Amino acid sequence: MSSKQYFDNIATSWNGMRSEYFQDELSEKLIENINPESRILADLGCGTGFISLKLAQKNPDIVFAVDQSSNMLKELRKASTKLELNNLYPIRSTLTDLALFDESVDAITINMALHHVIEANKAIKEMYRVLKSSGKVIISDVYKHDGQWAKEEMFDEWLGFKEEQIEFWLEDAGFQDINIIDTGLKAKGHSSKGEYTETGIFIATAVKI
Repeated sequence: MSSKQYFDNIATSWNGMRSEYFQDELSEKLIENINPESRILADLGCGTGFISLKLAQKNPDIVFAVDQSSNMLKELRKASTKLELNNLYPIRSTLTDLALFDESVDAITINMALHHVIEANKAIKEMYRVLKSSGKVIISDVYKHDGQWAKEEMFDEWLGFKEEQIEFWLEDAGFQDINIIDTGLKAKGHSSKGEYTETGIFIATAVKI
């Protein structure tokens, strides 16, 4: 089963599952890094809209909610309709070949999605491509861990990241003003066999000069 198939299968249950893995407080820490003047935003690997819906409620002109899972986007649309949001635009796309124009976005968020991307470095280069000059990327994900079961049961491609790995990819893509912080929050998970994994969550920010 691929990562896409996995998330298509669990889309209707994802909101409950997600809340067990990491705290809602993470969204606040992520969003506070966005310049209030940013009018066109993209939330990559948006899932059912944990970040996208909150971004849209802050009234930017446009929030592109991007995910490869059609079923995840269906759940997001339901929530968006319920909230009567008219500035949220779901887009089905991979993160290594983004269906967005060059230099079209003021800010990008990507929460807990990069570790599902085989070519994570290519995805970061795509983020650079679609950002406008002075545009900002905000990445939240987990630190390196040894929960091998996550590859088997949650179809993770990476068991988290080291700060220097993320910094290298951002620099290689062309980003500057790179900053990586430990949020102090934890991601927690249990395997079907009772294995328990807990690891820290970082936020990395960088700017396209």
